[in-house]
Amino acid sequence: MKYLGIAFALGLAACQQMTPAELQAYYEAEGDRLEEITRHVRMAYTFENFIANPEYRYTRDMWRGGALEGYNPANSHVEVLLEEQRGRLYINGTIAMDFPVCSGRVGGTETPKGTFRITQKVKEYRSNRYGSFMSRDGERVVARNVSASDVPPEGAVFEGADMPYWMRFNGPIGIHVGNVHRESDSHGCVRVPEEACSILFEKLAVGSRVIVK
Repeated sequence: MKYLGIAFALGLAACQQMTPAELQAYYEAEGDRLEEITRHVRMAYTFENFIANPEYRYTRDMWRGGALEGYNPANSHVEVLLEEQRGRLYINGTIAMDFPVCSGRVGGTETPKGTFRITQKVKEYRSNRYGSFMSRDGERVVARNVSASDVPPEGAVFEGADMPYWMRFNGPIGIHVGNVHRESDSHGCVRVPEEACSILFEKLAVGSRVIVK
């Protein structure tokens, strides 16, 4: 520790003898060096630490474990935790990823609880139930958040909401990319951030279980 103090003092003395331009160049170079050293360093952070965070219920952060390197759709499933508004991907019985979700709106369009199976996967998908009314040339939004059963204004047509990485698991309900509020707010589907949803789409298959609880 004594030698570190001496080295620091010598470095400080050297810096004090530099011109302003030399100091700027020195600190820029030092910053680049430290960034290169730490660029590929991952802090050890266990799943237990992650879920113990008091902000876990409200965070938008994702947790990824070593199991995510595996691939076994026949023995992979996803859990949706409605109270926590979180999802968990399991691969070979081990938690591989924990991520935020936005499920169906409480008191209106709740996501039903139960155990289901993915019955359809479509990477580029549009809803046939909810979306917007667009001008006929497709250039202008006339009204947002409408139902396909609503009567469109004159000169407008219905366009289904974009739902990338669609995975149907319960009738019209599925998992897909969408706005992820930290309270339930969807029409029943499970919205997931794109980064997490693309991983789910890759790791799960038609027939994989979806457990909503």
